[in-house]
Amino acid sequence: MSAVLGKYRLEQRLGGGGMAEVFLASTIGAEGFSRKVAIKRVLPGFSDNPAFSSMFVAEAQLSSRLVHPNIVSVLDFDRGPDGGLFLVMELVEGKDLDGLNSTGLLPIPVVIFTISEVLRGLGYAHDLPGGADMRGIVHRDVSPHNVLLSWEGAVKVSDFGIAKARSASEATASVFIKGKPAYMSPEQANGSPLDGRSDLFAVGVMLWEMLVGRRLFVGEDTRSTLAAVLFGQIPRPRSIRGDIPKDLEKVVMKLLERDLPARYPTAEAAIHDLLECHDAPKRGREMLIQLLQERFPQQAQLRGSLMRQRSMGSGQGMTPVPLPPGARTIADGSVGPSGTPQHQMPAAQIAYAAPSVSSVMQARTGTLEGPPRSAAPPRRGNGLKIALVVLVTLASAAGAFLIVAKVRGDKAAPDAGAGSPDTVASVAPPTIDAAAAPPTPVDAAPPPADAATPADASAPAPPPPPDAPAPVPVDAGSTIDAQLPKPPEVKKAQGKLEVRAFPVLTVYLDNKRLGDTPITRMVPVGKHTLRLVNTDRGYDEKLPIVISADKPVSIERMK
Repeated sequence: MSAVLGKYRLEQRLGGGGMAEVFLASTIGAEGFSRKVAIKRVLPGFSDNPAFSSMFVAEAQLSSRLVHPNIVSVLDFDRGPDGGLFLVMELVEGKDLDGLNSTGLLPIPVVIFTISEVLRGLGYAHDLPGGADMRGIVHRDVSPHNVLLSWEGAVKVSDFGIAKARSASEATASVFIKGKPAYMSPEQANGSPLDGRSDLFAVGVMLWEMLVGRRLFVGEDTRSTLAAVLFGQIPRPRSIRGDIPKDLEKVVMKLLERDLPARYPTAEAAIHDLLECHDAPKRGREMLIQLLQERFPQQAQLRGSLMRQRSMGSGQGMTPVPLPPGARTIADGSVGPSGTPQHQMPAAQIAYAAPSVSSVMQARTGTLEGPPRSAAPPRRGNGLKIALVVLVTLASAAGAFLIVAKVRGDKAAPDAGAGSPDTVASVAPPTIDAAAAPPTPVDAAPPPADAATPADASAPAPPPPPDAPAPVPVDAGSTIDAQLPKPPEVKKAQGKLEVRAFPVLTVYLDNKRLGDTPITRMVPVGKHTLRLVNTDRGYDEKLPIVISADKPVSIERMK
């Protein structure tokens, strides 16, 4: 297609919704000047609707004030020849976060970098200075679809279409559902007053889903999804995916606090804790570039070749990482075997896609992050010194060995008998280069003829005595204990333990962690000590229980 809209040429339709559509376009300037842009045009009929027009104009006015590296810039606002409204925005060439999530689980350093960049953009909007009647902007529609990732590693929040300025009376959620229910905060779903913390809850939902690989709030319709947002349990990520770091899980759960005072007060506070995590990357942008190259090799091929020229200190190529055969992804609510919704699967059966980025920078020790300090190569000038030290050490060791061997031979000579079972064969000394070996004294006397001499390494070992026990055959790499038959294990009788709680509690049985509620476990019959813990809320309870084989024990804690 090719149509002209004012001073812009529409080239390709990129997508659309119920009231507007987005086009790839380019400017028409003097002397052939041209620049790629994105144009959001209101569908015919809606521009004539006074209510919708005022909302779209308000979006343009708010968005024009947002100038930040992590926010999609608005460049122009106008009406077309037919009176239709349209918004001109910068073009971000790349993928949205939902598209990247659909390729499988992401490396944790990339997750931390991406979420931190999203929070930077939102934090800027939340603190945007204004007049006496304005104290920042609340996005109200934060979701993976509205986070754009450029091939150059930029992370930008887009579509402030339903954003609302915080006036003196605070922004409030509309009685109409605006935004995506699965990413709404509880206060937004309730129609309560909103501030920046509402957007932080949505960021927590995105972070949880990026780490776990499935949707957090799942419902058959809008009503059931909102019910899950308001009342459903929020499992700790580590209860589903055990390799998630504890410090990162703590950030996730604080972002997802339903109680507003317990949630992060600002985006900056959440960024601080994210960057304090052990897995926070030092060069997250480069890691994101490489991940996009790995997951979208055809579309990002040109930029990938440029990135390889820069090499980023690795000198290694990048290999795309395919999903496991038949695997589904977060885009359809699962990463398990095809046809099985992941939210219905036990944690042990979830098939995680390999994160890659060169195996997360060679297990987070090399490539982009740089080699560990202990692995730094020695200076070239020290090579000769090291070689001399090694030679002197070998020479000294060889001299000491010969002296000890001679002394031992002199002492053993009177009692040593040829072929005696009590004879101890000396270990042959290591071969030493003639240049490194100490010179042999001229007046050195030869050893006595009857002295014990070192055994030749190539000579066959003497046969064992007739009454010696036969050797036990042992496989390479195993131990004798591993070859011996083991007594059969005696299984103890077991009974069922069920623990349910809200908020989520971590369950310990006899100081052994069982997991987060809700859980059902088979445990040995007898007396035990049960401990229920929620460190974020300062809850810690111990209680004795008795497990029997014929009656399950059920514990409930609902606060």
